[in-house]
Amino acid sequence: MRRPMAAMVVLTFAASVVNYLSSVVFGRMLTPASYGDYTALLALVVVVAVPTAAAQTVVAERLAVHRSRSDVDAIRYLIRHALAHVGLYSVVLGLAYCASIPLVVSALDLQAIGPALALAPLIAVTFFVPVVYGALQGLEKFVALGAVVLGVALSRIAFGVPWTLAGGGAGGPIAGQAIGSFLAIAVMLFIARKYLLGRGTGAATSGLRRRIGGRSMAASGAFIAFALLSNLDVLLAKMFLPPDEAGSYAALATIGKIVLFLPGAVSIVMVPYVARSRDSTGSATNVLRVSAVAVAAGSALVAIPTAIEPSLVLRLMFGNRYLDAASGVLPIVLASASLALLYLLVVYTVTIQDHNWVYLLLAGVGLQALAIGFFHGSAIDVAVAQASVMIVILVINELVFHPILRAERLLRRASSTWSSDN
Repeated sequence: MRRPMAAMVVLTFAASVVNYLSSVVFGRMLTPASYGDYTALLALVVVVAVPTAAAQTVVAERLAVHRSRSDVDAIRYLIRHALAHVGLYSVVLGLAYCASIPLVVSALDLQAIGPALALAPLIAVTFFVPVVYGALQGLEKFVALGAVVLGVALSRIAFGVPWTLAGGGAGGPIAGQAIGSFLAIAVMLFIARKYLLGRGTGAATSGLRRRIGGRSMAASGAFIAFALLSNLDVLLAKMFLPPDEAGSYAALATIGKIVLFLPGAVSIVMVPYVARSRDSTGSATNVLRVSAVAVAAGSALVAIPTAIEPSLVLRLMFGNRYLDAASGVLPIVLASASLALLYLLVVYTVTIQDHNWVYLLLAGVGLQALAIGFFHGSAIDVAVAQASVMIVILVINELVFHPILRAERLLRRASSTWSSDN
């Protein structure tokens, strides 16, 4: 795993740096209220498009198996089938969002309708991105995948800054990301052109008519639950808090997203190895634990220095207007580091087809909504509630499901000691 992971880490780290720079740029170009609109709309697009997010892992796992068996025909059929399948979601849910724009503007208390309109093409194209990433991932085109991720990050600045300067407000970076996503699809189609089937094979028709099976429902459920865990806090903060305070939480959430996505390359590289290991030996536990160590180390690279100097980080990224939220930096980086490990588990359980683990995440979403519903006096309160829930979910996973840090024995011993003392 070393060489492809190294390439992915370098490229995704570069993408994280670019995303950091875009957060700095737009955090200073936009008012706190407009920045809150921007982060809330991005959270919304993740939640809306997440039913197809599982496609990345499912497509990557199946392509990895077909590739190990040198079944080129199956690879070609699967790619065209998957593109047609998500295309149906893109049209139906994209139109549904367009009809709901007035409701979105009202529910999220947006400053203007423009950013909500700019979100429509981003929602439409976002359904295709998981298949694009999954195809490159399953074919082990890790350098190309990393370059595409970096390109999408760059497009947010390259196209978003001029748009914002022209008066587009929060719609600028949203439109920039949409353009970058369209370019990503074009790049994938070019790279994988030898695997693209022509018309008349029935793959696209089959994809349009495909019904969601049990595995797809469980996989989609896991990614939906994770999307809610990682984005519902932003939406609830936007609904419960005053505009400026919601903007402060948006700044905290942006810092958290850097911690969350920095080690994302590990999950991407892990899938083909888990699929092959499970196909050949029946188990991939060692791959999971090695990957978990890499994720923890990657998150720590950002989490530790950020937690040590929270005021400095806020000042550098967003200016002095957000310094009142400095106490929320530590809990938000703890929440995001926990989410990075949870995302690894989402990808792992979908790859090994564990249909029961999703119930843990669904229970976590309910706990998250309750915690933030009761504790939302400020941006800091929301950050503490978010961190507490993520840590609880990880502890339950260690005790009951897929221990990733070899801490299950220690946790059970501590639990037994506590029970006997009480």
